[in-house]
Amino acid sequence: MFGIDDWFKDDFYKQLPLGFHQHFCFGQIFKTHAYYPHENLQLWRPVHDAAEPTKTIATQFQITAAGQDAFKRPIPLASPKLETNEEFLVVRAKTRPVVLLMPETPSFGIDNRGYRGRVQRHLCLVGQVFGLVDVKTKTMEFNPSFVDRVRKMEFPELLFLPARPGFIEVDSILRLDEMQSVFTPNLDPSHLALGDEVAKVLRGQLQFLLTQTGPTTYTELREELLKS
Repeated sequence: MFGIDDWFKDDFYKQLPLGFHQHFCFGQIFKTHAYYPHENLQLWRPVHDAAEPTKTIATQFQITAAGQDAFKRPIPLASPKLETNEEFLVVRAKTRPVVLLMPETPSFGIDNRGYRGRVQRHLCLVGQVFGLVDVKTKTMEFNPSFVDRVRKMEFPELLFLPARPGFIEVDSILRLDEMQSVFTPNLDPSHLALGDEVAKVLRGQLQFLLTQTGPTTYTELREELLKS
C-alpha cells in the first residue's frame, strides 16, 4: 500500500552539516529521556524519621496513591526541597528518539531581575517516537492494517517514520499527542533530521491538528495518499 514513505523515499531524512550539535532545528532527531503520562496518579511521599522532630528532612520515601490530601502537605520539606502545594510524582521514563518541534525560544534580553518569575526556562518542545516493531524480537506490535492507515496519514496526531538504522532502528510513529517539554541540555543531538519537504508536511500537520484549518502541504498530501 502506497504511503508517505513511498512518496518521499530517500528524501525522507537529511544529514545536517557540521555544527548540528550547537544549532538545533525543527524536525531534527534527538534522543532523550521521555516520561510516560501517568493514568493513575501516585505520589512519592516522605517517611519521617522519629529522630528528626521538625519533619522537614526526609531520607526515605514510599509510593502512595493520590488521595484527598494530594498537593496539600501540612509542612514543607527543606531537604529535598518541597513546598506544601507540591508533590513528588511517581513516573516511568525511558530513553527514546524524539523529533524537535519547537527549539528553545531566545529571551531577547528580557530583564526580570527583582521579580520571582523565570522568563527564560531553556525548554524546547519535542514529539516522542514509538517503534512499531519490538527492537529485540522484531515482532510487530501493531496491526499491519493500522500501520498502513498511518502511512496514508489518516490520523492527524500520528506521522509514520521509516526505519533509519543508527537513529530510528525500526519503522516508527511520531506521536503528536505525546509532545513534551524538555530541558534543552538534556537533548542528545544527531545529525539526522526530517527532509525539507517532510518538515513542511509536519508543520502543516501540526497546524491542522491544533487548529483544524487548511489547506496545508499536509492536507494536500493526505488527500492524495488516501485516494491512492
